[in-house]
Amino acid sequence: MHLTDTDPATRRAPSLRRRNQIQERRRHRRVRWTAAVRGLGADGAEFTAATIDICAGGLRISVARALAIGETVVLYLEEIGRVEGVVARMLREGDYAIALNIPSRKREKIADQLTWLINRDALGLTEEREGERRPAIGQVIASYAGVSIACAVSDVSIFGVALRTTGPRPMIGDRIAVGERLGTCVRYIDGGFAVDFRAMASSDAD
Repeated sequence: MHLTDTDPATRRAPSLRRRNQIQERRRHRRVRWTAAVRGLGADGAEFTAATIDICAGGLRISVARALAIGETVVLYLEEIGRVEGVVARMLREGDYAIALNIPSRKREKIADQLTWLINRDALGLTEEREGERRPAIGQVIASYAGVSIACAVSDVSIFGVALRTTGPRPMIGDRIAVGERLGTCVRYIDGGFAVDFRAMASSDAD
């Protein structure tokens, strides 16, 4: 049987591909993050560098020595640990994109660690350890419309935070300051509300 342009299966395929591409981009969302790096080149020479930005699938670094495209490097990232990757391209002199060569389980772990590190200082969270590093349940102050309330962090991600409180909840759509981050109240949860940081980040960039 031949499929034509009018067949439902044909019409669904591009849409499905687009959804898969969007999901893949979300899984590997790149964020700005500066950290010290110790590296080992393919020739065995050590070097120091600093990250420019990072995602679970790769990172960009600034380094004084020249790296060759396709060269395998071992990197020790501050607060992340040891990773292995390949120099994918040079962005400009001294700046390189590194594609990480790590199993999917470690990619997920790095994504979780990045979520924690990005939000830790901005939200004033404290760290707890139970086997692996993970966000702790911390206390923060949320401010909106001239009101400040004490909240307990229920869940945190790169995109936002869920907060529980016994104080008055903001209205959906209210702008809220949580620690050093600005966001918007997007929904209510049991005993609290959720704040999305993405809308405010987009307005700041405009």
